[in-house]
Amino acid sequence: MSYSESHQTSPSEALTYEALCSPQRFVKLPSDICIGAASVGGFLACVMTKHAVMYASQQPKSKHQTDLRSAHVQFYRPIFPDKDAGVEMKLREVNIGRAWSTFRVELTHGHDAKLAASADVTVCNLHMHGKTLPTNWGLTPPARRLDLARLETLGNPDWACYHTAFHPAGFRRGMSYVKYYVPRKVPQPVKFVEQWITPGWDCEPCGSRKETTGKATWTNELIQFVADLSLPVQENFWPAEVLGSSLGSIVATLAFAARQRLSYDEGRTDWRQLSDDGSLPEDGSKLFKNSMINVTLSMSTEIKKKLPEEGIRWLYMRTEAKRLENSRLDIEIILLDETLDLVAISHQVAWIVAGMQKTQKSSTL
Repeated sequence: MSYSESHQTSPSEALTYEALCSPQRFVKLPSDICIGAASVGGFLACVMTKHAVMYASQQPKSKHQTDLRSAHVQFYRPIFPDKDAGVEMKLREVNIGRAWSTFRVELTHGHDAKLAASADVTVCNLHMHGKTLPTNWGLTPPARRLDLARLETLGNPDWACYHTAFHPAGFRRGMSYVKYYVPRKVPQPVKFVEQWITPGWDCEPCGSRKETTGKATWTNELIQFVADLSLPVQENFWPAEVLGSSLGSIVATLAFAARQRLSYDEGRTDWRQLSDDGSLPEDGSKLFKNSMINVTLSMSTEIKKKLPEEGIRWLYMRTEAKRLENSRLDIEIILLDETLDLVAISHQVAWIVAGMQKTQKSSTL
């Protein structure tokens, strides 16, 4: 199959599971949702969470607790779906309560069933009434309200759009699931990365969305997935002379966006296709020499708002790191909806590896 004929897996469809009363479930992971050779950690978090939610919906005492309240996920070893896509999940009831319940899900992989990840998932009914008071919290500086319809049609001169092309074996194919809109003015110094985002899997692999194709949306079950796909904040901490060759930096992203926009304005149907942004299959020996890729070790996410069942098209995402030392990195991700209302907060503990190392299909960090 050629790249132009290939279509990427929908994460929503990949998370469509049969309702089971059993605490055990076998699933196959799509090789499309990967960075390098490894499955995106945020998607694995969604897989385990969905199993817990589906299990809770089938139990008499928790059948009305089908909303994710929070999840703490730990990753122990990467999973390479193109080698072996099958994983097994086993669930244990930690606590079944009237207001919320907690389940522990362990995900194993391979012929020797090694533990690859685990999740402590708390479910509830987010519509349950309780005490509500204003806290006077807000982002500093505040997120900017935009005309999102104008932004989607590339009509805002102050913001640029970057959308990684999708190739089945491309290094950055996981990032093609998000269409990023970033401000053209780069702050000095960069303290955080902000982006408005829409789903990217409803588009042609290297082009735009077909008018006959329905628009994909963000739902609560995809929150952990999208929180793990922010433009990498750590790439902006390099010295100025290196930033342009660091593929994930805002400087590099804006340069890629400008070239994509030029191709778009020329009427090319493959306007997202670039040879040097990491979207093509390659060994990482050249393009990723100045890239710092964060391997997520743990991820804690709290849902603050229940999105409509049909989902929403836009999310605002702000990513910030407090310290990067000896390859240890903390990441905080804030997600807001179109009205700038808080949707979720996610915290990650990550380990920084060189881009070349990430391209290798090894289970050892």
